[in-house]
Amino acid sequence: MITDVHTHFWAPEHQGPPWTDGIGRVSRTLSADQLDLVTSQSYAEHLGPAERSIVFGLQAHAAGIVVPNDAVAAFVRSVGGRTVGFMSVDPVRHDAVDEVERCQADLGLQGIKLGPVYQGTSPVHPQYLRVFKTAERLGLPVMIHQGAIFANAGRLADSVALLLDDVAIAFPDLRIIVAHMGHPWVYETVVVMRRHANVFADTSAIPSRPTVLATALAAAKEYGVLHKVLFGSDSPMVTTAGAVGGLQSVVARMQQIAYTPVTDEELHDLLHRPSFELLGIAEPAVAPTKGRT
Repeated sequence: MITDVHTHFWAPEHQGPPWTDGIGRVSRTLSADQLDLVTSQSYAEHLGPAERSIVFGLQAHAAGIVVPNDAVAAFVRSVGGRTVGFMSVDPVRHDAVDEVERCQADLGLQGIKLGPVYQGTSPVHPQYLRVFKTAERLGLPVMIHQGAIFANAGRLADSVALLLDDVAIAFPDLRIIVAHMGHPWVYETVVVMRRHANVFADTSAIPSRPTVLATALAAAKEYGVLHKVLFGSDSPMVTTAGAVGGLQSVVARMQQIAYTPVTDEELHDLLHRPSFELLGIAEPAVAPTKGRT
């Protein structure tokens, strides 16, 4: 069973500058035809071979994107029973903690998507730490974009993956997924993963950067954390089928030339990782229909 842990929902009305000024820089090598609108129909098409998924919006006022959590919850209901939703909160907002509690209790959202650099702050800022503390208390996993971005927002110094070592030390029971393996700081990501049992990473977006992906996978294997790498696509920027194909292509090339290649068995395990179980996420309320795409 393939689980895609990294997919997006948004519509044009949720997006403004500088987000809209920078999205044209996104590689379209493995992307869907339309990047600024996700519908339940297009989402199902993009999801392709995945039988389960996590979907979220993003609330980052500094970057010009604010997707309402109620809209995410409604989207999850419209998609049907193979998808769970994550909320997003902007930690610089005074009501961020209240929103986390509301989204879990009232909307049934099962995790949190954050992006410090998009949100114009640092993951170790006190406003951020209160959100992590709440997530740990409520048992909510956190997907965090800690790496390079296309939008002209925030400081790259705040997006270095090594900062998450401080977060994991402070909140040892908090399950953290480092989006995109923290690219380009993939070595920093894997050493943080090795130190902390509850830190994971996903492969989203980086199949379109094959050298980065090969480096990340080899580093994860050498540091003994390949089993903590989860499959994600970054739909609609990268479709699930495109992400699977990109992974397969990079692994095939690694088997020819890499000092530390990933085996076919290791690739199979990565693609079929029990990600919901690892992250403590409940199964979707309705089982996926056999053969549904």
